[in-house]
Amino acid sequence: MRRLSRMAGLFFIAANAAKAGENVTVARSGWFSDEACASGRVNGGAIGPTNRDCAQKCLAKGARMVFIDEKARTLYFVENPGAAKGQESHYVQVTGMLDATSKTLRVASVKVLETYKATCQVPK
Repeated sequence: MRRLSRMAGLFFIAANAAKAGENVTVARSGWFSDEACASGRVNGGAIGPTNRDCAQKCLAKGARMVFIDEKARTLYFVENPGAAKGQESHYVQVTGMLDATSKTLRVASVKVLETYKATCQVPK
């Protein structure tokens, strides 16, 4: 009986280890941004949109696009940034394939839940 129990336990561990590196289909809410603007904010505990103009300029200069996951409070690198182009800083629901090990997200679809509104104004 012990042997059977140990074998079942080993099977369970092996099955879960295989799943850890696999992509899973997810639906998450959050914001798209660039890595430089978003990483400092998220690491500091500020979960929310980054400045849209700044994010778009940084992305145009070659910065990596990230998705700020509202509930997980973390960043995922977007593997196919063209699928989210133009959605920077909007509050969105994204569906796609997530790899938690490599912290990457392959976007399948994006639905805007709320358009970005700047919270501060630059004096003219």
